[in-house]
Amino acid sequence: MKKKWTIIDTLIVIVIAAVAVVAGMKFMPKLGSGAEKSKVEFTVLIQNKDEELANAIKPGAKATLSLTEKDGGIVKDVRSETSQQMTFNSIDGTYSNTEAEGKVDIYVTVEADCEITDDYIKTGGTAIKVGAEIPVRGQGFATSGYVIEIND
Repeated sequence: MKKKWTIIDTLIVIVIAAVAVVAGMKFMPKLGSGAEKSKVEFTVLIQNKDEELANAIKPGAKATLSLTEKDGGIVKDVRSETSQQMTFNSIDGTYSNTEAEGKVDIYVTVEADCEITDDYIKTGGTAIKVGAEIPVRGQGFATSGYVIEIND
């Protein structure tokens, strides 16, 4: 008995072709749109640290931005503010911000050579994304913080 081609067979072929096209677009390198190399400045927020760490990070210092020692940049600016913490007052049931004693929030602006595409900004193998945690290490300091701003 010979099988006839049906509408369901056609739909199955169309779905498989669509999945193949989407997978190809997602995982294959984009043709004609190579990554652009450029210097990018971004700010990393390092929260609730000792003032000594803020003093150890100096503008002009080299900073490693990964755990593999390959990806790096130059510290352009460092500023610190007194760290705030939210506390709960159990008597009246309210929350309030108070200063964390002896702790500061450190804002480190780093400039790095990055690869820029429509999908990502990377320095070496480290993706630079707002909200992403990133290590920041250099001579006399090692910590990590969150990218809060990107100026490309």
